[in-house]
Amino acid sequence: AVVAANTAVSQAESIRTFRILAHPFTEDLGLLTPSLKLKRKAIETAYAVEVDALYH
Repeated sequence: AVVAANTAVSQAESIRTFRILAHPFTEDLGLLTPSLKLKRKAIETAYAVEVDALYH
């Protein structure tokens, strides 16, 4: 799926690295609102180590 997605975009927009998380984002974990929108700040905080590892 990543290879297929990368064929449709420029190199600057391509997916280079990614992580598959152990569990989905849920309201119970505080990562989604009741209307299932992402709580971006909570996600940034909860996954800061994982995101940092993608860039270093």
